[in-house]
Amino acid sequence: MNFLAARVIPIENNAPVPIIQVSEALAKKLKLPEHISLCTVQCSRNTTTCNIVTINIEENVLRMDRSIQKSLLLFDDERSYLITYNIESNTLHIGPVIALLTEIGMKDEECIDLKSIEEYCMELANYSEDIGVIFYVFTLHNQYKERHIEGYYLENNSWNKALLPYPQVVHNRLHKRTNEKSEMFREFTNQLQEWEIPYFNDHFLNKWTVHEQLVHADHLTPYLPETALFSAKRLESWLDIHSTLFLKPINGSQGKQIFKVCKTQDGYTLDYSSLQQQVSQNYGSITDLYKRLSPEIKKRQYILQQGVDLLHLDGRPVDFRYLCHRSGENRWQVTSSTARASKSGSFVSNLAQGGEMLSVQHVLRTKFDTKELPQIRKLLKELALEVANEIGAGSDGIFGELGIDLAIDTSGHPWIIEVNTKPSKNLDQPVNPRSIRPSAKAAIIYCLYLIHEHLKER
Repeated sequence: MNFLAARVIPIENNAPVPIIQVSEALAKKLKLPEHISLCTVQCSRNTTTCNIVTINIEENVLRMDRSIQKSLLLFDDERSYLITYNIESNTLHIGPVIALLTEIGMKDEECIDLKSIEEYCMELANYSEDIGVIFYVFTLHNQYKERHIEGYYLENNSWNKALLPYPQVVHNRLHKRTNEKSEMFREFTNQLQEWEIPYFNDHFLNKWTVHEQLVHADHLTPYLPETALFSAKRLESWLDIHSTLFLKPINGSQGKQIFKVCKTQDGYTLDYSSLQQQVSQNYGSITDLYKRLSPEIKKRQYILQQGVDLLHLDGRPVDFRYLCHRSGENRWQVTSSTARASKSGSFVSNLAQGGEMLSVQHVLRTKFDTKELPQIRKLLKELALEVANEIGAGSDGIFGELGIDLAIDTSGHPWIIEVNTKPSKNLDQPVNPRSIRPSAKAAIIYCLYLIHEHLKER
């Protein structure tokens, strides 16, 4: 069952039974039966029955009664849609429907605020329109019923509110874990599962869960820093083994609430990251150090992680973010990669903490011989894909996008630092305002794969 792009043109018709006129070229490509006269036309969960006739036009054109457009909740103007025909059910499927779930604020009474993913969502919408897909954004607070959702579609660079067809796949970009744990989210995803509507990325993964998955993959263990859940006893014993440790909240993001502990001749040095500044304090004993950490440890669960002597650029530690997506063949691929250097005096490279985005090639070229570069880049890419495969195969639910954080130590050995299920959209910005970043195209293509597989099974 293949999708074909066709121009859908609204027409006025006062006949008792609505009509669709299909160009001969399109009818042939869709493999419509020669003597077909009546069929079901469907957009997501909305269906209607209509007469169907062929017309002598060479292009892929479909003329449709406005009454059909209205009942299917299609846009009321002329535009392209992807179309497919199921001969077994005699059904013409129009316009795959993709929706992105996120938190939506308001800039003013009429203008919505999508915050850090606004440009990304606009690119998703523009690419969808280019290829004939219906795309919109919505939030858990929007009313959703069996055949439609109140969402926002893009038109002339502005988001417009409307009742839209129920999505055939949902891209989960909720930023807050509390929203994913809410009763409203549970009810909504239960409904999606009941109707067999796929959604990705299924849920946040915490740092400990990710480590537990990866550490059982023997081929990846050489690249994993020693990691364990925090305890006071383990903190003391590990500092006898590792001169540097990191304490990371298992549900943390953007490099916040991370502690760096170093053992020195005089005791211990504690550095920690905040949005405002990097703070450094000295402690003479493990007891004093733990007293300082204790209030934070009681608030949230932490992991202990072996410190790695990372490559530095101008005195700043550097890591690498590899953005991976499932393809239209359901295989993981790297869609973009970037290096990140922390701001001066900081140990956290996240852009939210003042980190700087750099070219992977530029960073590696300053540290390695030219002959080594192809092999190092190949190893980093293969490592990112192996991590994506392990997480994708071993996690509950569907994951179609992952941000893999890697690093290289001063001896040239690569390390797996972290996996992000809702990776930042500030790291793969388009080259110019009119272009569409690879990750936006990849997300839509994967959505089409999921829809295609779902339609095949029905």
